[in-house]
Amino acid sequence: MTTPSPDHAPSRDRRSFLTRLAGLGAALGLATPRLADASTALDAVRAGDDPWVAKLSGKHRVVFHSHMPTDGLAIRWAQTFLDTQKSTYGFTDRDSSVVVGLNGRSIGWLFNDALWAKYPTIGEVMGAPGGKNPHTPLVASLIPRGVIVLACNNSLRASGSRFLPVAQQGDAAARTAFAEEAKANLLPGVDVVPAMIVTLQQAQDRGCRYIYAGG
Repeated sequence: MTTPSPDHAPSRDRRSFLTRLAGLGAALGLATPRLADASTALDAVRAGDDPWVAKLSGKHRVVFHSHMPTDGLAIRWAQTFLDTQKSTYGFTDRDSSVVVGLNGRSIGWLFNDALWAKYPTIGEVMGAPGGKNPHTPLVASLIPRGVIVLACNNSLRASGSRFLPVAQQGDAAARTAFAEEAKANLLPGVDVVPAMIVTLQQAQDRGCRYIYAGG
């Protein structure tokens, strides 16, 4: 048996080292094509996506969620997020995709002033009596900045049992009528989603960091 020449050892060692290095880079996801593929996969259209998902385009993605009034914290945090990104970090509104998802009692913030005036109990439930939605101007200012504001349809269907006067909450016909009226009197630019619990899953699947805004 012939012993391999020592002259061949460095060549073998070099090839072995390069092979191991390439394998390590692949394992760590350092290859550029893989990063590109991951980015493409994040924004690709998927079966079962609701229409609002197509609006996600910013690099910095966040969803603020609440199901209780909490003084409109989810809406106010959306404004704070965009303002801070701009004033402190130099990002434009287009650099971010901000989602506000409201269900439960918090959807009262998405009813227009006409509905608040017609049903004073809305303001009582929301902790803001007076017959006028105090967050109407804020929502109106956020929509043009690209904020995606979502209302849960399940919560709209149940809204009569939350916002009608107690004496009417047991009337199925009154609850149905209120739900239809509430849906027709959402603030301009608000999108309705079937179920907020699914919406939150879709948002996080698309890279939105979840922030719970109380309740």
